[in-house]
Amino acid sequence: MAETDKFLGAAFAGCTIKEKIGQGGMGSVYTARHEDLDRIVAVKILSPDLARDERNIEFFLREARSAAKLEHPNIVQIYNFGQENGSYFIIMSYIEGKSLSDMIAEKGPMDTDTATGIILEVLDGLGHAHSKTIIHRDIKPSNILLGADGHPKIVDFGLARSISEEKQLTMAGEMVGTAYFMSPEQGLAAKVDHRADLYSTGATYFYLLTAKYPFEGKSSIEVIHKHIGEPFPNILVLKPDIPLWVSHVLERLMRKKPESRYQSAAEVANDIKRLITAEKDGTSVSNERSIDLPEVSARFANSSSDSPVPPPPPGHRLSEAALVSDRLMPAQTREAGIPKTAAAPRKDTLKPKQLQLSALHNSIRTALHFAITFAAMGCFLLAGSTGTPRPGLTPSLLSPLTSNPSGAGFFLAAGLGLICWTIFLKPLKFTPMHAFFSAAAALSAYAGAIYVPSPETPDMVSKAFFCLKTAVENMVSPSNLLIYSLFLFLAASKFVLKTHWAAKAGSVIAYGLSLLLTYIYFRGGTQISPEKTYLAMAGFAAAIGLAAALTQKQFALIFNPALLFLTANGLIFAMFTNPWIYSITERKVSEDALRVEKFKNETYYKYRQELAAQEAAVPEFDTDGRPIEKKPVAPPQEISRVPREELRRAARVEYYKFLAFKLKDNLLETAGLVFIALFLMLMTNIYFVEETMSHY
Repeated sequence: MAETDKFLGAAFAGCTIKEKIGQGGMGSVYTARHEDLDRIVAVKILSPDLARDERNIEFFLREARSAAKLEHPNIVQIYNFGQENGSYFIIMSYIEGKSLSDMIAEKGPMDTDTATGIILEVLDGLGHAHSKTIIHRDIKPSNILLGADGHPKIVDFGLARSISEEKQLTMAGEMVGTAYFMSPEQGLAAKVDHRADLYSTGATYFYLLTAKYPFEGKSSIEVIHKHIGEPFPNILVLKPDIPLWVSHVLERLMRKKPESRYQSAAEVANDIKRLITAEKDGTSVSNERSIDLPEVSARFANSSSDSPVPPPPPGHRLSEAALVSDRLMPAQTREAGIPKTAAAPRKDTLKPKQLQLSALHNSIRTALHFAITFAAMGCFLLAGSTGTPRPGLTPSLLSPLTSNPSGAGFFLAAGLGLICWTIFLKPLKFTPMHAFFSAAAALSAYAGAIYVPSPETPDMVSKAFFCLKTAVENMVSPSNLLIYSLFLFLAASKFVLKTHWAAKAGSVIAYGLSLLLTYIYFRGGTQISPEKTYLAMAGFAAAIGLAAALTQKQFALIFNPALLFLTANGLIFAMFTNPWIYSITERKVSEDALRVEKFKNETYYKYRQELAAQEAAVPEFDTDGRPIEKKPVAPPQEISRVPREELRRAARVEYYKFLAFKLKDNLLETAGLVFIALFLMLMTNIYFVEETMSHY
């Protein structure tokens, strides 16, 4: 018989245990009959293994004390708690029903009305708990039971804490809660108040509507990092039929900073009720979501508004002077209305006839180049929109050609043709850097359209515009700050050695913004303090880089502004990386210590059993009557702990893998590849403008 079966039939404070109905992290839950109340109740009994630790007992009893202060129809009622028969117990009301997590697992996501009704009652219960200065700190679907009457009950106050409680049972730097529903401040082991419960309620609301977690990962630390630094996912992508006001409520509930969220459960409930009323009255925002890209439309309008200079009348010959730019003519000559042919340009500004292009002509060529590159990117977006992500990079990139060979092939050919047209427009025709950035922009747009998470079964054009819309919407997302930083650094490095003061000033500003964005990205809204040594070193490298940027006019191996600012960016990365690596290392050291301790306990326990068995064994004799000597029991083997340096290396690898997964998720989920394609297209046009100005 299992060890926990000993409780069946036992009595606790006038209750007779009947049947085991559940197993939790702290112990087992049974149904029992309360003899005095003549009703079925639930009894939670602390696991005997956990009862050996006083801290676990305090956690268990604190749940009872916290919940016993609360009397609310949406919170489980506590009747009694204490110690009896050598075990710690809590007697509470019995709820005939299932947890929300079990219901979602069985029936899938809920409709908006059902989920909203449940959340409103949960908020009512939390509001009551918060009014009693009780914070739950572990709100999640499995801790909310839905009774037979359809009303939810909040259970498991094992992590609850009174705001005024002086005794802290959680150790410094310890995270409490469940990763999938944990607020950022809990993940950082920072100060927690009632607004952490509101964040977890938002995550629970999201789960009820979609049957998916807001943030997912391969490990708890990855999920926690996403709660801390990732932008909140757009629920409309997962479930487009949800009203827009639900997205508004979820986004505000799950903001990273507590002061940016709703400030009370009552405020959330009132806002939901207001939005529901507004929707019924017809004053809410429509559920229809047309894809409107004002920035893209404006760019098309600007591109199409430029028209080439009309040709001269038949028979008219342009004089050589007429081919000279107006900028070469004295201002007073133009103002007097004297014909341009009368102006004598300075000899040092005259060029051969075939090279005398007007500023207007250059502007038109530049605008045309921009329009063609943008159209080429659109073609590659359309081609990639016919594909879907598959296991492996190559199958994913080939998926458009296998799923829709005619459509994808047509737009790929059109995009390649447009890129060739841009080469035809260039004065120097084919150049490596222009070709590299054009190809990189095309590949990024093509791959971005394949991987962008879009609504199911959209047509090609809708998915392409959805991809652009997602990229535009995430332009200011913290997830894309590193992309901004990279391209600002590249642009600054290109122009920093120019002699013109405007180029140098712009490069210095771009380098500074690059450093600032790198700092903001790796800080990620966390409360981690940067290491002052690395901060000072980064500042010193940036100061030397500033001096180099202002004074250098040619490439230098050591006194190189690009190298110095790259070093500063690396130091900023290091000053935020080391605290995280230290935290992961401490966790691994603790886990290794527990592993060694567990091995020792198990080994010594087995050794003592074998030794006792040998001592208690009946002596044996051979045929001559001599006692048979038995081989003595070997002492237990020793096991050593893993060196701290090795654990630190493992922690570093784990953190770098997390950063790689984070960057990958950012690029795929926020259309970051399309965002990169826009930057690469911009760099292509910068190279075109530079080449045109240099040539003419």
